[in-house]
Amino acid sequence: MEAARSLSFPSSHGEYRPSLVSWNLTRKCNLKCPHCYMEGGTAEENELTTEECLALLDEMEALGTEMLILTGGEPLLRRDIYEIAQTASAKGMWVVMGTNGVMVNDFVARKMVECGVKGVGISIDSIDPEKHNAFRGGPNAWEHSVRALEICRRHGLEVLVQTTVMDMNRDEIPELMAFARKKGAWSFNLYFLVQTGRGQEMNDLPAAATDTMLREMAEAQDEYRPMLVRSKCAPQFKQIAYDEGLGGLESGGCMAGTQYCRITPGGDVTPCPYMTVVAGNVREQSFAEIWTSSPVLTDLRDPSRLKGKCGACEFNELCGGCRCRAQAAFGDYLAEDPACLYQPTGRTLERYDIEWSPEAQRRLDRIPISFIREKVRKGLETYADRHGARRISAGLMQEALAGMDRSAPSFSAASAKPPDSGVIKEPVTPERLI
Repeated sequence: MEAARSLSFPSSHGEYRPSLVSWNLTRKCNLKCPHCYMEGGTAEENELTTEECLALLDEMEALGTEMLILTGGEPLLRRDIYEIAQTASAKGMWVVMGTNGVMVNDFVARKMVECGVKGVGISIDSIDPEKHNAFRGGPNAWEHSVRALEICRRHGLEVLVQTTVMDMNRDEIPELMAFARKKGAWSFNLYFLVQTGRGQEMNDLPAAATDTMLREMAEAQDEYRPMLVRSKCAPQFKQIAYDEGLGGLESGGCMAGTQYCRITPGGDVTPCPYMTVVAGNVREQSFAEIWTSSPVLTDLRDPSRLKGKCGACEFNELCGGCRCRAQAAFGDYLAEDPACLYQPTGRTLERYDIEWSPEAQRRLDRIPISFIREKVRKGLETYADRHGARRISAGLMQEALAGMDRSAPSFSAASAKPPDSGVIKEPVTPERLI
């Protein structure tokens, strides 16, 4: 007899950890993008010092942080950026750098590799250089970003192309995805605008347009293999992929406050970069105290506290709705996500015990980052449930993990370091280890 299974939400603070941290190291920036949630430009007064940053890395290590995004503003404008990156990498964290690319050259790329940086996120918002330059506020911003992409790939760094979808570029998204894949991007990440920071003055896509775009992305996952196609700030992607019977269920879902948080240049901890609600400040409390006891984070860890459609939705543990968009729209981070069109049915999702084939289990176990491994596991089991499968095989993994490259890398995660030439031919990334 098949036993019912549930994707249970952790029941105690001890079961949560900040597996993924996005760290805005500075507000200083050499561009002035109209949608910037940080309102980047000049440095924030009294930003965390090098010593404070290094001490905070010790706390992250103790709490189990596995992946660290170093961003800004423009993180390369901090003189201690390489020291911070190298220290985090030495502690076993997978370090990703978020940059506009203007300052990236061969020297910078070599330094990133030497410091153990695994990937670089580069923003490209239009296939048209003039349109991108006008939006980003730099005369040669597009050329710099594309050059940075090419330089990083030449030095073996994986590149994530980051695009914010708006009315001005929504018709260009297929071209941008094709361009990113042609340039060798590991992932194409499409961000759905949250009206915060300077973005408060911009119009978010209407809910119907967001839904259409997400369905197109779900369909595009296989087309752009092996590049990953991912939505950001639109966790309802999971509901749509489930509804369509498509892969990609291992991606998406709001992690704000449960596995993810942001640290600002001045030390504020927020559940997500786009959320202004402050859980605490690392100069006033330890990071551990904030993470384990903040009332804001406690709220976000209990899906029964969600309101409106999100509270009633059978997908609220898989999706959860965008808490930042709820905050921006209603002033309440527990409110329903206004960008989601789905109407809850009131029925719970059927789940049953799933058997894993030895090969599938081995491939899952090869993912070195535990929170990604767990997301992949839950995504695959949900995909199996959706299709009435009771056994996960290597073939089902191939089908369900849309966009992932299944080939083994040329060196293992345990020895992931550049060969003598200083150029990595096949970088190790968590999802490429499958």
